[in-house]
Amino acid sequence: MEDKHSKTEQATPKRLSDSRKKGQVAKSKDFNSAVSFLFFALLLGVLGQYLFSNSLEMLKSFLVSGYSENLSPGNAGTILFDSIENIFKIFIPFGLLAVVLGVATNLVQTGFMFTIEPLKPDFKRLNPIEGFKNIFSARSIFNLGKNLLKLALVSYITYSGLKGIIVQIINSGQMGIENLYTFFTGIVRTLSINIAVLMTGIGIIDFIFQKRDFKKRMMMTKQEVKEEYRQMEGDPKIKAARQQRQRQLSMSRTMQNVEESTVVITNPTHIAIALRYRQGEDQAPVVMAKGLDFMAMKIKEKAREKGIPVIENKPLARAMYHSVEAGDFVPVELYQAIAEVLAMVYQMEKKNKRTF
Repeated sequence: MEDKHSKTEQATPKRLSDSRKKGQVAKSKDFNSAVSFLFFALLLGVLGQYLFSNSLEMLKSFLVSGYSENLSPGNAGTILFDSIENIFKIFIPFGLLAVVLGVATNLVQTGFMFTIEPLKPDFKRLNPIEGFKNIFSARSIFNLGKNLLKLALVSYITYSGLKGIIVQIINSGQMGIENLYTFFTGIVRTLSINIAVLMTGIGIIDFIFQKRDFKKRMMMTKQEVKEEYRQMEGDPKIKAARQQRQRQLSMSRTMQNVEESTVVITNPTHIAIALRYRQGEDQAPVVMAKGLDFMAMKIKEKAREKGIPVIENKPLARAMYHSVEAGDFVPVELYQAIAEVLAMVYQMEKKNKRTF
């Protein structure tokens, strides 16, 4: 087994991408639940009033139907389904809000991500040894400490919030139903917001911790980085064959371009520049191909094979090799030197025609 201290390299983009496809990302469940709880606490007045009024209406309808109808096997199913429908209508806004908040907080933490990998059966989870290790792992101990801390803080906030109004709570029976609802709703809302703000702060801290912990767990050894690079590059033999094929294709294209050239300028052994200029077709002389050492030798061989003049001009060959790429027009500052070379080519062609 590799020592965890040997993982000194940051996770590569491929490793992070593969981990993301498996649903393995940094996120905090505490942050999700805290944000949802905070929104419910802020909307408690509206949601509580909605729940109270609709529950009261449903209770009234139950009492009225209970006195006006006789329960029988014929109408029992209808009454049951009507009751379920009414309950569903009351609680559906809470469910929709919870879903929207859950999706939104997950998107904030991880961005859009769709994977079914976590749903696939993993028999490693049934391994009792691994389960025992997880129970007593550093992460489990950290989570236990975090939950105990949250429990202590929530208990303290609740105690602090109720300590000053304990007398009012004891005497709340004298307020009346409407005032009683408002009184307890205010208490619950205040305590809920205080607890939710605290939980949100803990959730943010936990999210930062989860990001750092995930980054640490994703770190790789130098050997893993090398293996991943090899996998991405493919088998060395296949890679060498692919590079050889690319060189052959490049050589083939270069030789085809040489066949269309007008003259080849050399330095004379290390550099060869294939140049084309056709009056009426080319706006300016254009470099068809250039090569160094072995490639220069091949260009000269192809030129002689096709009867293309090969002219030695060291300064011009060097200047063109370092300043012009294949397919580019010759720079203006080299026009005079190129014109002299082309003049030599035309004189050679006229001489050959006369000899013929």
